[in-house]
Amino acid sequence: MNWKFTILSIFLLTFYVSIQAQDLLNVKKSEYLEGDKERKPAYKNILHAIGLEQKGEGFVRQAIPLLKEAYQLNSKNAELNYNLGVCYLIAGPRNEALTYLKSAQKLNADISEDIHFLLGIAYQYCNDFDKAIVQFKINIELIQQNNYKDKKELIALSEKRISECKNGKQLLNNTSDLKVELMIGVNSAYDEYKPVWGGSDFYFSSRRGGVKKSRSLEDQKFYEKIFAQDTTGKIYSVSVNTPSKSNLALMSFTNEVPIIYLGGEGNGDVYFAESLNNKWGKGKALKFINENKSRESSVCIGGNDNEIYFISNRKGGFGNCDIYYCIKEENGKWSKPMNIGGDINTEFDESDIFLTKDGKSLYFSSKGHNSIGGYDIFKSERKESGQWGRPQNLGFPINSTDNDITYFEDETGRFYFASERYGGVGGFDIYREKEALEKIEEPVILAEQVSIQEVPNELKNEKMSVPVMTKPAVVPDIPVKKQPEVIEEIRMKEELVQEDFVYRVQIAACKKEMGPKDLFQRYRGGDVIEHLFVEGWHKYTIGGFETFDEAAEYRDSCGVHDAFVVIFKGGYRLGIAKKTGGVK
Repeated sequence: MNWKFTILSIFLLTFYVSIQAQDLLNVKKSEYLEGDKERKPAYKNILHAIGLEQKGEGFVRQAIPLLKEAYQLNSKNAELNYNLGVCYLIAGPRNEALTYLKSAQKLNADISEDIHFLLGIAYQYCNDFDKAIVQFKINIELIQQNNYKDKKELIALSEKRISECKNGKQLLNNTSDLKVELMIGVNSAYDEYKPVWGGSDFYFSSRRGGVKKSRSLEDQKFYEKIFAQDTTGKIYSVSVNTPSKSNLALMSFTNEVPIIYLGGEGNGDVYFAESLNNKWGKGKALKFINENKSRESSVCIGGNDNEIYFISNRKGGFGNCDIYYCIKEENGKWSKPMNIGGDINTEFDESDIFLTKDGKSLYFSSKGHNSIGGYDIFKSERKESGQWGRPQNLGFPINSTDNDITYFEDETGRFYFASERYGGVGGFDIYREKEALEKIEEPVILAEQVSIQEVPNELKNEKMSVPVMTKPAVVPDIPVKKQPEVIEEIRMKEELVQEDFVYRVQIAACKKEMGPKDLFQRYRGGDVIEHLFVEGWHKYTIGGFETFDEAAEYRDSCGVHDAFVVIFKGGYRLGIAKKTGGVK
């Protein structure tokens, strides 16, 4: 039997998760060509792909299209199917691996002793937990029957995966009503994570390549650097006076001073950043946190700036990476670091700490507790005694069977996080809470109703305010929970236009008042947006058109897909304007 053993181990370095694998299987030239000489160029692609995988994880993504091209010419080669499956498990999207691994086993049941373990992982990424558990159990049974003493670590990995699948089955039955969405504009084919708002700009870490596109020796991915999206939507690299061949990330802000992480291969510390000629620089080290022989990879200050929590792999913890904290003492100095304890830290890794400003809620990522796969995001509430309560898995849809990390909340309570899940742009992508707008009950304005002289009671005291903005700005959009129903347009009598009726285009309505950045993300034009507050709803409209057709034309071209026409009389909003004839 041909033994080819692949261990997929996951570990945290700074803010990314790396899946490592041993070499791919060799593909015999004669078995791939099978008398077809036209496949020779494709076979060279296979050899090239295997060479790329051997260089490190950062090159595996480049290997996949080469293998796929060869697969198009010969899909019946077991080793080629196996290699494709393994590459997808390493580089993603991971649920793509299942098809190829199933084919590899079907073509050759003895393709590799780890095939059932890999199939279990592939099923797990597809949320097919029952089939995943079966594969992991088969893998354990085969190792025990054949007494592979040097492969017993795979038994422990399989048992951990079985536990994750059982957790996944339970959490799938208790899915949250929360909605999440992929952020548009900030994600790339590379890893993005660690979302942080600072002032008016949105900061994040990315491994899309830095100076000279240098790569980390750990995984051959580009070193991570700090990027930001400004108020115009432009993405820019944050200039920091630090070595180019190092990982750099923004942790958080305290009193508007950024705390940054700077690390090399296998090490890293945290610093206050200081401004040097419009560039950030490595300022004062947080010496009460940093240790020479450990890596401090996540820092958050909360509890009214009296508590600081961080992640460290220093000796004496419950696992490789644990959560520690310090408290500001009466003399203004910080206490010595203390381990948060075994109720939160586990024998597995903890990561990516976030403490709310009021100090009442603690969020972190962990491979332990009731994780459903890789890192999950957990929440712990502070008790009246000051102790932290039992961590709760945030469940679907925030967590997935893939790695979910770097949770963050902005000042409004909206959350952001990063995930490797299927459906993103590539690698880790940044997601955020999708804010739901409640259904608006609007009066329907018919032709005979428009001629009324009495303004509805609820609108008598509501006038349109001055324009809230005239120039573009940008932040994450305000998503709607549900697409509005298609509005039939009802024709207004021509003579009514002469009675001071004005048509406007409504682009948004929500319970919370929207700022200029929110509005521009929704409407990127330069026209004046007017704000009206009616019975607890903030409504935003554009234009002042004499006819419905003019307003409808603007509605269709303004770039807001769910905009609709409303009618005003004498500055008072009467409701949605409709026109018979059915303009869809």
